[in-house]
Amino acid sequence: MKKIHLGYFRNLIFGAEDSLVSTVGVLFGVASTGEYSTRQIIITGLIVIAVEALSMGAGSFLTEESLEEIDGKKFSKDKPYLEGIIMFFSYMIAGFVVLFPYIFIPVQNAKFVSVAFALVSLYLVGYIPRRNYKSGLRMLIIAGLAILVGFIIGEILG
Repeated sequence: MKKIHLGYFRNLIFGAEDSLVSTVGVLFGVASTGEYSTRQIIITGLIVIAVEALSMGAGSFLTEESLEEIDGKKFSKDKPYLEGIIMFFSYMIAGFVVLFPYIFIPVQNAKFVSVAFALVSLYLVGYIPRRNYKSGLRMLIIAGLAILVGFIIGEILG
């Protein structure tokens, strides 16, 4: 059996965590203004997910390529591409998890359901790789704090 490279897991976890926090933050902020329709919020979510998934995927690819150039070793011709693809899809899928409620639930309720989906998903992203509830709680608390900070800033400035 071929050993799976840790970079693949790093990109999977990093992409999901970043997407859950960033996407829910943008959507919650926009939805909380009360100035945008459901359609505009969904379009905003799609734009954020598409742009950030591409950016994160490209960033992962470019980072891996740069590290290999610095190190002077080529581990695998396909490794940088695969890591970029994993990052892209990880970000994309997690982004849709928090966008999903806005499609089916009125905005004022959807924003709270979206945050709940993000928090549960963050716990799972932390828990699943090690099957350890402490890892899940660490991910939930640290990434959840980023969501809380965004909420507080939005409340203060809004």
